[in-house]
Amino acid sequence: MAFKHNLPIPAVVAGLLIAALAALYLFSSPPDEDLLRQAIDRHVATLGPVKQREVHGNVADIIAGDSDRLIYAEFEKQNGQWVYARNLAEEFSKAMKDPAVQEGIVRHLGERISQRFQQSVSFGEGLRDFRFDLGRDSTGTLGGTCTVAFAYPKVGDAPQRRGKYVESFEWKDGKWQSIGPGSLYDAVR
Repeated sequence: MAFKHNLPIPAVVAGLLIAALAALYLFSSPPDEDLLRQAIDRHVATLGPVKQREVHGNVADIIAGDSDRLIYAEFEKQNGQWVYARNLAEEFSKAMKDPAVQEGIVRHLGERISQRFQQSVSFGEGLRDFRFDLGRDSTGTLGGTCTVAFAYPKVGDAPQRRGKYVESFEWKDGKWQSIGPGSLYDAVR
């Protein structure tokens, strides 16, 4: 015995109506990139005069204000909406001023000098000439560097040599993290 199962017409109509509404919603909502650009536009409107802006993924590089301040505005998606999360330049500045981060940089500097001269190294309290920069490399990746100028110990009557140490940082897991011990350079001046 064979039974024929027919779907009731109201169920078929309801299914088609739900599918049509879902398709209408998906195709009528702006693409995610447009939603991000709208969030960037809303944030930029709060900054005053803007000379330039570029979007790299979920970060907008913005030159704004009367002082041409460079802002790396990161946006996050919350509850389906793009919202301004933080200025990565301010976060980098805070990280580089953190005493624990500076101690880590000095430790890495000591490791590099120790490797070069094959002897142990210690630093006095005077080593605090930290300079830091944030920018994009040739591939468009945002990264930061911290440069420490220092003087090698004076040896005999020879002029005291100067050096420079550069360590790189990347934004990872919601904070600026060192990529590892950096590069050691002999500076002419």
